[in-house]
Amino acid sequence: MTKSTEASEFPMESSISARLVEAALLDEALRMACAVAQDADQDAQLARPRYRASRIGRVEISEARAPAVILRSGAHEQRSGRVLVMLLLSGSSLIKKSGRAVRLGPSELCIMRSGPPLVIEQKDAFHAMLLSVPESDLADRVPDWSGARLEPISSISGAPAIFRDALQSLQRWGPSLGDQGGDRIGDALVDLLGAVICHAIPNRTDCIQRSLYHMERIKKFARLNLGNPDLSVELIAESVGLSERQIHRLFASEQLSLMRWVWLQRLERCYEELLADAHEQRSISEIAFHWGFNDQAHFSRAFRKQFGLSPREARRGST
Repeated sequence: MTKSTEASEFPMESSISARLVEAALLDEALRMACAVAQDADQDAQLARPRYRASRIGRVEISEARAPAVILRSGAHEQRSGRVLVMLLLSGSSLIKKSGRAVRLGPSELCIMRSGPPLVIEQKDAFHAMLLSVPESDLADRVPDWSGARLEPISSISGAPAIFRDALQSLQRWGPSLGDQGGDRIGDALVDLLGAVICHAIPNRTDCIQRSLYHMERIKKFARLNLGNPDLSVELIAESVGLSERQIHRLFASEQLSLMRWVWLQRLERCYEELLADAHEQRSISEIAFHWGFNDQAHFSRAFRKQFGLSPREARRGST
């Protein structure tokens, strides 16, 4: 694996002739770059569609084709706690983030954390895909995933090649999946990303640490009962045949306690339904109560603290 370099080795201002596109989120910057190119009719030679995006379970996939561009994102990003994977299918990229810089060529990918500002310079026409997954989902599988962060990873063989093919296939067939099938396949894609990370840091024999059998049972029960406002460690322990003490011990090495994890799962489900057209007729309070919140004011405060905006603002932003 080729090592990335310090950003200071590259000029902070690009000398390439390219349009500058800025947005809070990287996928939004990609969409804007494609829209600008279409309006300017700069990329008649590029295959269409220029931009498309889909959600499969809890993962989001974007695909973009555009001419040379400089992308800037993250300066005002409100959605944190996600891991981004940029896969470059053609063209060349220079990614600058957190004081580091990494060059990508065709069939290479790079793993990043959302949040801090980044700059991506595409000096030529390019074709790229972007995967966004909740960091907590990846950390459950690969606690040390950041060991592969901001490094170029070739996807021409091994686990990265399988991951690349799966990403392209899901972008093509994802819209035909149902909600339940999408959740399972989205989880499988995160598992594949874990295998990519293990491939990228082969000296770490323990890079993939799958959750214990009991932990999986606990989380499965909790997911199926998120809408129960009485869900608690005591109820979960009784239902899966463990003691409360055993559950606390299992989660002692996790980043989040069990009930904090449950709380975040509920907020994520509410966020997703506020953005979904299928739920636009449901009130905010209905959605909150459906996912186990029994106090509207508490829900609104928790939602703003987690996502940086109110539930009403999130719903307006989806229209």
